[in-house]
Amino acid sequence: MNKNQYAVALKNALTEIKKTCPDVSRSFIFTQDGAIVAGDLESDEKTTEKMIQSFQSVAEKADTIGGLKAFYVNGKKGKVILSSVNDMYLALAASKNADTTYLHSVTRVIIPTVMKLLETITPTPLQFAPSKQLVVDTLSGFFVGDSVQIDMEILEEWSKLLNQKSVDRVEIEAFGGKAAQCKVKEINDAKLKGKGMIRIPEKVCNTLEVKKGELVKVKPAST
Repeated sequence: MNKNQYAVALKNALTEIKKTCPDVSRSFIFTQDGAIVAGDLESDEKTTEKMIQSFQSVAEKADTIGGLKAFYVNGKKGKVILSSVNDMYLALAASKNADTTYLHSVTRVIIPTVMKLLETITPTPLQFAPSKQLVVDTLSGFFVGDSVQIDMEILEEWSKLLNQKSVDRVEIEAFGGKAAQCKVKEINDAKLKGKGMIRIPEKVCNTLEVKKGELVKVKPAST
């Protein structure tokens, strides 16, 4: 089982949970670095990232008292549960009338059991590299090709996290929702190195509907 199959299996489990309990409005699993491993079909990525950032902020403060294993909020508009599952975190958002006992059984029993079963199929732990927000710089000219360019430090960081020799393709997502996969190389302009930029051919920019100076989210493409 590869990383993509592992993520799909978890996504299917979350989707089935939502079917069983319609009061669950959103659910997803993410790593300590903030990389989203899997989410149900209804999960909105912008809202998901905000929840992750909020949880990470609380978790950092909780380190002084031994860490944070679970986080439960019972608000006027709904409930949110974030729970540590192995080396990852599970987040559930539900309506205010949702069965709290069922929600806790999902976070403490169902998903941990699914993950344990998947680990028996997967011989080694799977690693997930977090996405990066990078500033767009356009590439133009006859010999540009289809590859994008990113700092070598980022590519090496991803390679190390994924335990692979190199990262040859990346997935780029614009905040407008458009996405594309491209081959990737090291930035060849010394003046642009180390500035958190991604150089993208103009035709790919047109596909993504992005312009120079805008932010995009970039992560290694799934294999």
